[in-house]
Amino acid sequence: MDVNEINLEELEHEHPLTLVDLQLMHRDYLEDDDEYADEDLIKTQNFKCMCNQCDRQIDWYHRYYYTCDMPSCNYSLHKFCKEIPKTLQFQGHPSHTLTLRRTPNDYKCRACLKCHRDGIGYHCSTCNYGIDLLCATFIEQNTIHHPAHPHPLISIGVEPGLIKCFACKKKHEGHLYQCNTCLNFLVNSDCLTLPIKLSLETQQFSHRHLLTLSYSFLDQLYDFECRICGMELEDEHLIYKCSKCMYYVHPDCATQRIEPFMSVFLPGLGNTQKNFKDVDHPNLLHLPADDESHILAHQISGKIFEGETDELKRDENGNLVHFLYDHPLLVLINNATTTTRVSLHDPMKRIKVLCNACAKPITKMPFYKCFEDDDFVLHEWCTQLPTILRNVVGQRGQGHTLELFNTLGIKCSICGLPCNGLCYYGTDFKGIYIIDAHCALMPREITHEAHANHLLTRVDGASSSRSGVSKMECHACRVGIIECDTYFRCNACDFYLDCRCALHLPKTIRNKYDKHPLKLSYSPIEDHKGQYFCEVCEEDLDPGKWFYHCVECAQSIHSACAPLILQSEQGINSFSLEGVYKYINFKFTGKLIQSLHQHPVSVAPGTKNDGLCRLCGSELQSHLICKCLDCNFACHVYHDSSFEMWLRSYPGIMYKYEEKKRMIKQHGPQTNLEFYPSEMKRPETRDWKVIDDPSFQ
Repeated sequence: MDVNEINLEELEHEHPLTLVDLQLMHRDYLEDDDEYADEDLIKTQNFKCMCNQCDRQIDWYHRYYYTCDMPSCNYSLHKFCKEIPKTLQFQGHPSHTLTLRRTPNDYKCRACLKCHRDGIGYHCSTCNYGIDLLCATFIEQNTIHHPAHPHPLISIGVEPGLIKCFACKKKHEGHLYQCNTCLNFLVNSDCLTLPIKLSLETQQFSHRHLLTLSYSFLDQLYDFECRICGMELEDEHLIYKCSKCMYYVHPDCATQRIEPFMSVFLPGLGNTQKNFKDVDHPNLLHLPADDESHILAHQISGKIFEGETDELKRDENGNLVHFLYDHPLLVLINNATTTTRVSLHDPMKRIKVLCNACAKPITKMPFYKCFEDDDFVLHEWCTQLPTILRNVVGQRGQGHTLELFNTLGIKCSICGLPCNGLCYYGTDFKGIYIIDAHCALMPREITHEAHANHLLTRVDGASSSRSGVSKMECHACRVGIIECDTYFRCNACDFYLDCRCALHLPKTIRNKYDKHPLKLSYSPIEDHKGQYFCEVCEEDLDPGKWFYHCVECAQSIHSACAPLILQSEQGINSFSLEGVYKYINFKFTGKLIQSLHQHPVSVAPGTKNDGLCRLCGSELQSHLICKCLDCNFACHVYHDSSFEMWLRSYPGIMYKYEEKKRMIKQHGPQTNLEFYPSEMKRPETRDWKVIDDPSFQ
């Protein structure tokens, strides 16, 4: 048997060779579709050719290979086949050094016990021990390089059993890849072979831009959820994301075919199948409302309440005599009914006209106005509020009767918002029970555009059963819902809305900062990749929470800043406020004489510019304050003895909001692995497009 020496120069190709990095484009790729063509990226990942030395395939996962500079020559080599050493220290024959030799085809490899093909291998002349080139490059042949990790990964064979994948954090059985440097990095072949580009087009979910596989989420500006399953996305997980929008999905969600029946279990980020019949719910309220006062108008006009309504009384001139107000009220059908032109609520002209009963804007006629007090106005439907209500919202309201009254200022027992309009009060074993008109007439069932086609049912605080529910948070403001809160939930999905965000956020708003209407948005806007800022408070805006947006001008406004139309109102909201404007049920008007100051003062919401309280030295921002109209005096309203009711109810009036914390999960102990398996397997690159298949049922 002839084993001849070989000169490395004999293996050299006659033309110059160039080292190619197959993943260079991917590593430089910043997900800018204008810089790199999607077809080029996919073509690079799907690259395959044969090595002219070992006759094994070269693929994208080898990362590096040598190719001939001559256009007419297809000569290619693995990087490790081109750079093979003349001698080799082999673990299977540690006593001697093996030397590169040319071998005949009938010579058996002592490692794999198979005959050499006529080529080259490593040989020990002392022991007549030899291995072929494939066994000598066993590790390199079965090592892959992947952008998900900076170090090479080796294919390992694992006995049947579930092992957690580092990329998706799920347990898999089958072929996995282990990092030789980071022993805790273990990835399954399915995650490694995900397509680099994906077009998402299914019946339930679609996105008009291509999605790109991303190997980290460390560049995120905000916390986001998967647009398909609604679960929160983790920093270290593989994700698909859009290069033009803040659109993110899990790889499993993006590549699987979502069966139609599964749509009822998704949290409503896509189109869901309708789970109720309209005929069974004739008085169903569909939200968000077009007008901020539409909810009360809907409930009163449809008589959707248990209670009594007094007959409207009029004087000899036909003017309304309201039992809660001293002066007659004239109904305005249009501006022709009076010689003095009357303005309607118009944020674009910075005109604020709020109803004295519900504190909501008056945007259309007819409405009632007192001409002895220019600031006193009422919606037509607010004059028909029931004077007696039975079995109202909340656990304490069940089985009790509440009466209508006018208040200087209270905190609603349901929503926790301050109110100085018409409210309902009653008593039980716990004392006085007071709720505003909006909460008193809160519907039992609603639908919402953010959770299309699923019925949302009102839950009255502690009366609900929360068995099996570990955490609830409002889908609009992302604030935790506590056990005593009143909220709406979908019985088919893990979807919740607190009563404030469900009822007080209209579908569109007008604001002086934008000439177009701004629409309520439930997720980041398409073709808007940059950071979001509120045009009113000029602070950062998290698009994972509901906000108002103008597509034409690319302007956004916090939902809590939406009602702030006057220059003097800027800076009212504090950083802890979320969801709705704190004083959305409070009308600021008029003057009063305050015993602690020599000038007339008015009740107003505190802003940043108001500074500190002159009496106690604490901050005034976002608190109700007494503000002097002639000098810079300002103090908290509860320092005034005329607000004894406020003194009892004001502490704790701020929302019961908790800061949402991002939980960092601790990784469990790693499983012991077999590092030298008997079988190796290389991943197969793949690329596909998820489309609707009529035959898939």
